[in-house]
Amino acid sequence: MRAIRFYYDVVCPYSYMESHAVEAAEDAGEVEVEWLPFELRPAPKPLLEVRGDHLRVDWTKNVYARAQAMGVEIHLPRYQPRSTLPLAACLWAAEQDRLRAFKHALYEAFFCEGEDISADREIARAASRAELDPDDAVTAAYDPERFSRIAEIRTEAEAAGVRGVPSLLAPDGSSHWGQGGLERLRAGEPLVPRPA
Repeated sequence: MRAIRFYYDVVCPYSYMESHAVEAAEDAGEVEVEWLPFELRPAPKPLLEVRGDHLRVDWTKNVYARAQAMGVEIHLPRYQPRSTLPLAACLWAAEQDRLRAFKHALYEAFFCEGEDISADREIARAASRAELDPDDAVTAAYDPERFSRIAEIRTEAEAAGVRGVPSLLAPDGSSHWGQGGLERLRAGEPLVPRPA
C-alpha cells in the first residue's frame, strides 16, 4: 500500500471531484492517505468574483464536463468564501475520525446546495450531518492553533513543491497538481520531482 499526502480545499471544485477518486483508492486499500487542508486563497489574497469571467469560463469549459464524466453532481457556487474556518473545522473533524463525513457534508452544502460554508450555521450543519457536535465544530473553526496549523501545512507543502489543489505528494517527494495524479501513480508514470 502506498502512502500519499493529498492536499485539498473545500471550496475547490477539482478537489471535490478528485476526492472521489482518492477515497475509492483508499477504500480499495491501494493507498493510505494523509488528508491535508491547503487554503487556496488565505487572507489577504483576493477572493474570486462570484459571477466573474474566470469562474464562468472555467466552469463552462472544464468543471461541468469533468463532473459529468465522473457522474458527480456539482453546481457553480453562489458564494466564494474564504475557507479558513471550514478547513480549521476539518482539522478538528480529522481528530474525531470523522473527516470524510464532515468534508462530504461541506462539499455537498457548497457545490450542490449553494450554501456559504464559511458561515457558522453551515459548519454546524455539516457537523450534525457527520454525527459530530455542532457547537464543538464551530468552536474548533475559530481555534487560533488550527489557523496556525493550516498555515504550517501550506508552508510545508510549498517547500515540497505543492502550488495548489488538488495535489498528491508521493513518498519520494514527487507530486502532481490537478486531477489525475492517482492514475499517474498507478500507471508508474513520473510525477513532478521534488524541487531542488
